[in-house]
Amino acid sequence: MQKRLIAISCYAVFWLAFFFTARLLFIFMQYHSSFQNSFGDLLGTFWHGAKLDISTTGYFLLIPLLVIIPGVYFNGIWYRIFIRWYSYILIVFSSVIIVTDANLYSYWGFRMDYTPMFYLKTPGEAMASVTTFKIILFLITLGLLVSFVIYFYNKLIDRVFSNFMRIRYWLPGVLFFTILWGALIIPIRGGFGVAPINAGSVYFSKKMFLNHVAINAVWNVGTSAFTQKPVKNPYEFGDLSDAKSVVDTLTVKKGIPEKVLNTTRPDIIIIVLESFSGYLIGPLGGDSLVTPNINRYAREGILFSNFYASGTRTDKALPAILSGYPAQPAQSIIKEPKKSQSLPSLVKILTENGYHSSFWYGGEINFANLNSL
Repeated sequence: MQKRLIAISCYAVFWLAFFFTARLLFIFMQYHSSFQNSFGDLLGTFWHGAKLDISTTGYFLLIPLLVIIPGVYFNGIWYRIFIRWYSYILIVFSSVIIVTDANLYSYWGFRMDYTPMFYLKTPGEAMASVTTFKIILFLITLGLLVSFVIYFYNKLIDRVFSNFMRIRYWLPGVLFFTILWGALIIPIRGGFGVAPINAGSVYFSKKMFLNHVAINAVWNVGTSAFTQKPVKNPYEFGDLSDAKSVVDTLTVKKGIPEKVLNTTRPDIIIIVLESFSGYLIGPLGGDSLVTPNINRYAREGILFSNFYASGTRTDKALPAILSGYPAQPAQSIIKEPKKSQSLPSLVKILTENGYHSSFWYGGEINFANLNSL
């Protein structure tokens, strides 16, 4: 059992080294942006990005550990052969993502996700803008990466899976590896926190490029593929033209806005209350003793008595509040950093007007990619 445990540990280290190499390759292929940062900043991308590297490694270990559970009862080299070909497939698959991502980033400005898969429906159009030189360079880079990693695997890792003998007392072995397999949920999920790991979990810098470097492209593609939601609006019951006419009435400009403030540069504080209700607020018909301070603000300021929420969850409401982006019925834009980071926002507007802003959140900052905003 000890030999099997050592082999699995070496296998995990192999994948961590692979993702280290992948990040290094991305840095060199994006040298124009990379070398505008200090060595310490670039080193930080490896430290912070290790969270997603470990999570991806956990996913890659699911099948090997699952197969090794009944394998404690058998002799032979079958497990070594299985792991070898399983690894070859993952190496090629991951390398395609890594090299494609490193090339696309220069044009897209964000790390690769499942989006390019949609272009496979029309490969002719997708390849129309790619030159022959770029295709050749892509294939050479891919070939070198795959060859290097497979050579490294055959030289150092393959041998640790040799000569596995049947465990005499196989029941404790089965129990141990079953528990170990179940424990993979910890690295996969990113620890014991309330919110599971997401792309925003590795953000550590004010420079978006460094945050992007920390993202594991293989993890990003896999996660976006398994969290795809229906594109069609499930709440579309009426006529679309009627719905558009109603929306148009809400955005039409009518007259000159009335000035209600006595200063042109006020202090701005936005308080977002989670799971709160108008029925609790005194001026809106609630008990006057429940919200005394809100009651005071209502008397001193302006109270909107007919105000409706945008969306049904926090991850949909926050982009609506901070960016004026209406909630989508089936998806949440905050979970897609490449889109949410390009939205207009109050923070950007305030910064352009000389304000200093800060955001305080009383929950788990990694919830729904909140840290990536």
